[in-house]
Amino acid sequence: MAKVVVSGYMVRYPLSGLLLAYFQYVLGFHRLGHDVIYIEESGWPDSCFNPETCRFGNDPAPGLKTLRALLAQFDASAVKVYYVERDTGAVHGGTSADVRRDLAEADLLLNLGGVCWLDEFMLCRHRVFVDMDPLFTQVGLFGAKLLGDYHVHLSYGVNIGKPQCTIPAAGYEWRGTVPPVIPEIWTPAPPAEAFTTVAHWSAYGAVEHDGKQFGQKDVEFLRLMNLPALTTQKLELALSGGEEIRQTFRDAGWSVFDSEHLNNNLEQYRQYICSSRGEFSAAKNAYVQTHSGWFSDRTVCYLAASRPVVIQDVGAGDWLPTGRGVLTFSTIEEAAAQLAEVNSDYPGHCAEAREVAAQFFDYRKVLPRILEMAPAGQLTPGAKP
Repeated sequence: MAKVVVSGYMVRYPLSGLLLAYFQYVLGFHRLGHDVIYIEESGWPDSCFNPETCRFGNDPAPGLKTLRALLAQFDASAVKVYYVERDTGAVHGGTSADVRRDLAEADLLLNLGGVCWLDEFMLCRHRVFVDMDPLFTQVGLFGAKLLGDYHVHLSYGVNIGKPQCTIPAAGYEWRGTVPPVIPEIWTPAPPAEAFTTVAHWSAYGAVEHDGKQFGQKDVEFLRLMNLPALTTQKLELALSGGEEIRQTFRDAGWSVFDSEHLNNNLEQYRQYICSSRGEFSAAKNAYVQTHSGWFSDRTVCYLAASRPVVIQDVGAGDWLPTGRGVLTFSTIEEAAAQLAEVNSDYPGHCAEAREVAAQFFDYRKVLPRILEMAPAGQLTPGAKP
């Protein structure tokens, strides 16, 4: 059994989709029999979002309550949780000495997304960085200044370093990885009529690199606005942000609603995905432009729930079989054609979606590969080096 420290962004921003992006790592390592510790730090003033008041502040209590309840729900209360207040040094869940001891004793530190920057991380002798937002990380966001502190650099941008991908390596060797999914969380339900997605309209905005603008999902969804005129398939967007554009999409034939109730209720979020007919989604403009090979931590949940996905082509087809269960498009006409293809053999595509999830994204395959890539001794799942 390895001692694995996971660092992420669950306490400060305890909304459903974000929680699950990190939680499936924590729960996955726990279910594989490892000793898992979760560490998060405040990072900046007023970094903690309270879902009940919809306001930011410095109190981590709402997020800690949500995370601990989630761990208990999935029989993972043995996972130790620390939250460190950067300015005061106060530690929730233990003491500073506890944090330092656990980091020094850990076999591996896995920093997910680069949103925590504790100096004490250097106590851990094997440190792995996981880039969850390719291009944005490499051009200077999300812990980019601390990349030199890590021995191994993984990225959801699986194509980084390959001729077809234009994401700069920023001086590091990036090894491809994918979001893990725990199939037991995603029990299929009778499907509704709509293909859906849960998305943030413009997130943290565009960045400029080498004279080019690299944007968010809003850029790509706008190109798909008139898709309902080309298909009989119902399409639904659960959006954060984009209030100014929602009615325009409704007028074009989309169903659009605010995703707040899904973001604040994990069970409703899970049921929404499990009862959708499938997922239809654009990708961030940056992922499309760069042919990144990225794959969504939300899309893997649809697949695990046996829901086919029709997603924008960002180069994932370079490493993932597409055409059954996972279908990609580049143009609005291709999007309509792929929706029709799914509906021509819906049961078959559902079965294939589940198979793709099992073959490529199941935590029992993804997480052991991360341990195998750990530096200096290559941890073997289930045993200390």
